[in-house]
Amino acid sequence: MKSRILAVWILCMLSVAVASAQTSTNTTSAVPNSGATTSAVSGHGATHFIPIWTSGSTLGNSIVFQSGSSIGVRTTHPQATLDVESTGVFSIWGATSSTAQFAAGVIGESPSTTGNGVAGEATATSGNANGVFGRSASTSGIGVSGAATATTGNAYGVYGQSASTTGGAGGYFGGVGNGVFSAASGAPANALFAYASATSGDTVGVVGFIESPNGTAGQFVNHAGTGLILQGLSGSSKTQVFTVDASGNGYFAGNLNVTGNVSKGSGSFKIDHPLDPANKYLSHSFVESPDMMNVYNGIVVLDARGSAWVDLPDYFQDLNGDYRYQLTSIGTPGPRLYIATEVSANRFRIAGGKPHAKVSWQVTGIRHDAYANANRIQVEEEKPANQRGTYLHPEVFGEPPVQTVGLSAPTALALPIR
Repeated sequence: MKSRILAVWILCMLSVAVASAQTSTNTTSAVPNSGATTSAVSGHGATHFIPIWTSGSTLGNSIVFQSGSSIGVRTTHPQATLDVESTGVFSIWGATSSTAQFAAGVIGESPSTTGNGVAGEATATSGNANGVFGRSASTSGIGVSGAATATTGNAYGVYGQSASTTGGAGGYFGGVGNGVFSAASGAPANALFAYASATSGDTVGVVGFIESPNGTAGQFVNHAGTGLILQGLSGSSKTQVFTVDASGNGYFAGNLNVTGNVSKGSGSFKIDHPLDPANKYLSHSFVESPDMMNVYNGIVVLDARGSAWVDLPDYFQDLNGDYRYQLTSIGTPGPRLYIATEVSANRFRIAGGKPHAKVSWQVTGIRHDAYANANRIQVEEEKPANQRGTYLHPEVFGEPPVQTVGLSAPTALALPIR
């Protein structure tokens, strides 16, 4: 009898323990839908996980985890106030149906002086990964837009940076019309500014690269038609070293080396005038010839027999052919002067002069070196069909500027205005 009483007492204690467990800190109660009777809610969960209804009356762990003031989704080690990790295509999707101006699916904000309102990072070490990607289907939309509202300082609307040393880029832009369009409304301002900060190596501020055989790697348009199209500045003092103005005039402060042919309307030297260098210039025209002619001259004193050998540079005959001579007696008549021996072994002999007389001589030769033989100047030529009726200098013929023969260049793309 006593053993039977003990068994009943044990069963009663177990019932009380089970009831207590169902109302412990791992359980809760809830009011079901209206009209239903109140029932106990049961469930178990791990610490810091936000619970989720696993059934109508049961709670369990969700994928949301709280650590202090940080919330993690699919992670128990949140690295930010909200850290969402996913194996799907999109980790976070923001969308708005608003059509109001500046409506945004996602917006980020930071008051930090070195912070970012929105930051994206692609950790893949290969492939075409994007830290931030933007896309717009609008005919006047913008895939990615950035705006810096500060009116002073080095503020950037969009900033990109790459650590790659083998072809990476801080920013990559592609388009069917314009790959990059930049505009600046201030004055003075730079619509496009490029800066290579490395202090050594073959750095380049701007590079243009094309694949089309009819394309242009670099094109500059001065829409105003006045001022400069191109300007080169050198050193910390920004000394101007070359310019090209809107009329096509070029200025170079240093030497100009051309490995090909130079075609020009005229040529001259221009220097500060020797008699008044502060206030005047002095200019002389080039001596022109239909041939590739070189000119050599000098003065020689004849010997007691009235003759002299004139030595020429050791490259003379390798460079020149078809020689022409000119002799002038100085200080005394020399009607009998003549070329006794033509150029041979890079020298020629003068004879027929008065003993010990001075003679001014000149010899010309036509270039016959390898380059000259392959690139003879065509003295007269017909204009191509697409240039007939146009002029290099229409103004001297009383023709309007639209008749100017232009350089063969593609038409500039129409630039969008925002």
